[in-house]
Amino acid sequence: MNIRALARSIVWATGLAALMLLTGEARPAWCSDTAAPSHGNHGMLPPAAVADHPHTDSLYNVESVWSDQDGARVALKSLRGQLRIVAMVYTSCQYVCPLIVNDMLTIERRLPPGMRGKVHFALFSFDPERDSAPVLKAYAAKRGLDERRWRLYTGAPDNVLELAAVLGVRYRKEPNGEFSHSTIITLLDREGIVRHQVKGQKQDPAPMVAAITAAAGK
Repeated sequence: MNIRALARSIVWATGLAALMLLTGEARPAWCSDTAAPSHGNHGMLPPAAVADHPHTDSLYNVESVWSDQDGARVALKSLRGQLRIVAMVYTSCQYVCPLIVNDMLTIERRLPPGMRGKVHFALFSFDPERDSAPVLKAYAAKRGLDERRWRLYTGAPDNVLELAAVLGVRYRKEPNGEFSHSTIITLLDREGIVRHQVKGQKQDPAPMVAAITAAAGK
């Protein structure tokens, strides 16, 4: 199965999971701590099944175009050629997303000095309605993200859904405008193949750093 067919099949499964949540067959979780209930998996949804079985086709075969924090239009396939750490977040999130970025910054700090300039980081927004290029630019500055290595992207809702499906990230928009979503950080090799994923928050960065080192040697 090629990457686009895989995406379509997972989109269907993700939609079914969302329907189960909406009909009460699974308990919703919240990204915003101000809206969170006092029970459940605060701030995240479980990762989709694909997270346990990463695809072996290139993510860059997904034919979508995004806008970065400088307003430049970027085809996903143009990211080929660099080791890349990828996650999905949104800038107005007050709880889970800052922790995802913290974990990515920790991974960056733990890289051997000679590798830090060779590994790039990408944040893709769930929230195209609010996360415009200027908002992404301000967020990068606020978080102290080095824009030589960190790029933030916003895209059409269909592109968000497709990318989330391929990466195994479950999400849904809540009535209050916040997003429930799983937390996954993904290592893509130079060809866009998933080489490692970290699921959950505040995980030991050592396995990811080892995976980056291994991928850099290929």
